[in-house]
Amino acid sequence: MIRTAAALLALLVSCLPAIADEDAVALYRRGEVVIAEATQESHRVDGAALIARAAALGYAPAQYHLGFLYGQGRGVARDPGKAVAWFRRAAEQGNAEAQYAVGLSFFNSADKTEAAAWFRRAADRGLADAQFQLALLYENGDGIEPNEAEARRLYRAAADKKDAAAMFNLALMLDQGRGGPPDPEGAVDLYIRAAQASLPDAMHALCEVLLDGRGVAPDPEKAAGWCHAAAAQGHPPAQMLLATLYALGRGIAVDEARAVAWLSIAAAQGYPPAVKARDDMLPRLTAEIRSRAAEIAAELGAGALR
Repeated sequence: MIRTAAALLALLVSCLPAIADEDAVALYRRGEVVIAEATQESHRVDGAALIARAAALGYAPAQYHLGFLYGQGRGVARDPGKAVAWFRRAAEQGNAEAQYAVGLSFFNSADKTEAAAWFRRAADRGLADAQFQLALLYENGDGIEPNEAEARRLYRAAADKKDAAAMFNLALMLDQGRGGPPDPEGAVDLYIRAAQASLPDAMHALCEVLLDGRGVAPDPEKAAGWCHAAAAQGHPPAQMLLATLYALGRGIAVDEARAVAWLSIAAAQGYPPAVKARDDMLPRLTAEIRSRAAEIAAELGAGALR
């Protein structure tokens, strides 16, 4: 009887899957679903445990995801050191997102040279975020030798993947002729694409080129429209420029009170040129204009005049 029980136990044990035989991809996918659908912490813990099993089996996407969970404290106790360790394990297997995450860890610890090396590995694998960050380092000579031509090439690669910030930075380089010959028409196309992606800096820049007719026929009305869109997103230089357009009636009807309102909004954000212009102008305003401007600023949900 004892021998029969022992034999049965041995048979049962032999039928259990060894961890090395577990399907890491299936474990990871189950863990992803559990994490995504979790409604309470115990569910997130269960999902993280599944992802951890897949990570221990060497599955790079799971290792990267586990690093993210440790970084966020989701389903596991937050532990930045473990996060970077798991990112590194995935990165060494060629996972581009993990390589970028390792690069960010060095960037945040002020080791820009090592950050650039990791960004390069992820950029070479086509990751737009890494291409953008590496381009910034090349453009500014931050941790590596400045190379505007390489920065321009990397911005182009990221812009081709619809990265709005890369589109804008590349547009600036084309507009200013940095890293290669000037290309005003190409710059305008990129400003438009970045502006359509709701990037306020690009909206403001597009307003300026449409006012100046740089690389495109002047169009003050369209310029005012893009300037208003950027100002509505809280962009102080666009708010000040919009105030100027209202004051001069360029592309928009003259409205002194609205000009003062937008100027005050930009100044309330601490934008130095707007603060100076507001302080110089306020003593010369009539009480009626000041009152109406304050009402407009309040309607726009911003700070009132001093």
